[in-house]
Amino acid sequence: MKTNNKPSRFNYDAATVEEAKEYILCRAKQLLRHYYRLNSIREYEWGISAYFIKGNKTFQSIYITEPFRGKGVFTQNITHTILTSDECDIESYLIKKNIDYQIEKLRMFREYQLIEDYYADQKAQRSGVYLMNHIDEGLYIMNKINASETAKKAYCLHPLIQSDEALSENYALLSDIDVQVVIALTEYRSVANEYLSKRQIERIDDIRLSPLKEVNDMLIADKIQNKKDFELYHKGIHPRSAELDLYFNNWLRRLNVNDDFYRECADYME
Repeated sequence: MKTNNKPSRFNYDAATVEEAKEYILCRAKQLLRHYYRLNSIREYEWGISAYFIKGNKTFQSIYITEPFRGKGVFTQNITHTILTSDECDIESYLIKKNIDYQIEKLRMFREYQLIEDYYADQKAQRSGVYLMNHIDEGLYIMNKINASETAKKAYCLHPLIQSDEALSENYALLSDIDVQVVIALTEYRSVANEYLSKRQIERIDDIRLSPLKEVNDMLIADKIQNKKDFELYHKGIHPRSAELDLYFNNWLRRLNVNDDFYRECADYME
């Protein structure tokens, strides 16, 4: 595996099984948008064997902790087609050993890399989940609704300018971003910030949507993902739980997201 010297949620040289498990769980979030769902994790003295389901096929990802590398553990524990990414840098080894594998590209465009570098290994204060989960899970939703590449790129970048403080600090990072992405990004900021949870509305139509489909698709991904996390970590506990519950429900009604589709997405991401 590659060694990454930047702060990252990925520990390429995990020394413990718990660290290896954390790595796999983070990869599972990235793999959602390729429709792989983590089915089970098995822990061993040497590391982790994880099993992913896509369609009717099972794939296996193996993480050997640093103390056990180079001892033949990998090949001894293969039970299914190996699922790996271009970042793991083991494709040549798999080919050499004639091991059946599936490789996926997880950083598909520069905008994803920008937000990943920006978030690094940061976690949400209340829930303790990685901030990048919001991006990875949102991209899964955007694939389900057939959002455009422009919308996906803008969604990746939206935390960089969401608040006034973030805009002031980060606007220079957008200097060489495609103009269509910047348009979608700034329009998203305008629409999303117009209806926040502390604003009371009299009817659903008081929530303004965008004339741009890209922006409304970004809103669908954002509100489904945020509501899922709210229900997992905050509902009934947060001091403004009732207001937040109403807020997310209002957004999803305005965006014509029905309960069945929300539940399908939320269950898949958990």
